[in-house]
Amino acid sequence: MSRRVTISVPDDVAEQLDALPARQVSAYVTEALRRRRMSDDMRAALRAAGHGEFPYDPEGAARRLAARRVTPEMREAAIARVAELLERPVDEVRTDFDRPGAA
Repeated sequence: MSRRVTISVPDDVAEQLDALPARQVSAYVTEALRRRRMSDDMRAALRAAGHGEFPYDPEGAARRLAARRVTPEMREAAIARVAELLERPVDEVRTDFDRPGAA
C-alpha cells in the first residue's frame, strides 16, 4: 500500500531529485528515509547500551579504520551488539553497515 505526499525540500535536494528518472524518485526517497530510520534506531540502541554520541565524521571514521584503531574483532563485536539490541540478524546488520553511504 502506498500513498501520495507532498513535501518541500531545499533547492540543492530538489536538483538531485530532478536528476533522477521520474519513475525512480519515490523509490529513492523511500530508501533514504528507511536508511535514516535504521540509523536513528541504531543510534538509539547504542545510547541505550551506554555508548556516547559522536559527531558525524565519515572521513575520520575511515581514517581510524584504515589505521586499525578499530580492529576487525571490535567491529564484529559492535555489529553483533547492535544486531542484538535491534533484534535483527547479524548478517543483515553487517550488510547495512557495509552498504555504501550507510550512516
